[in-house]
Amino acid sequence: MRRRKKREYGNDVVHEINVTSLVDVMMTLLIIFIIVAPMIEQGIDVNLPSAEPKKIDVAEVLTISVTENERVYLEGQRVTMDELRNRLGNIHTAREDVAVLIKADEDIRYGRVIEVLDTVRAVGILRLAMATKPPG
Repeated sequence: MRRRKKREYGNDVVHEINVTSLVDVMMTLLIIFIIVAPMIEQGIDVNLPSAEPKKIDVAEVLTISVTENERVYLEGQRVTMDELRNRLGNIHTAREDVAVLIKADEDIRYGRVIEVLDTVRAVGILRLAMATKPPG
């Protein structure tokens, strides 16, 4: 005769993971991400001057931003002029075809923009563009 094994937990306990609540939580997080993602700001906010846009045809462009309080940012990280010179020098040594896009607020001193331009040129980067917004 065969003996049946007794169940330790009884018949009413299910030995499976309930994925319904897990799916509900994941869907809620996904919906929150979809709603919030467009609101996240990318980069440094500067008030650009107006001009006719021209396209730059390069594989990679480094962005230098100069804000209205004349702070300088390289790819979103705040840097001093010495740090900017050192980092650009290292990048230019690794990739000679690198291009730089300068986004400068239209209300800052002209001399600050020239200082950034001189720093970029001093390390040997010749592919340089100024970001503007379309007129109108």
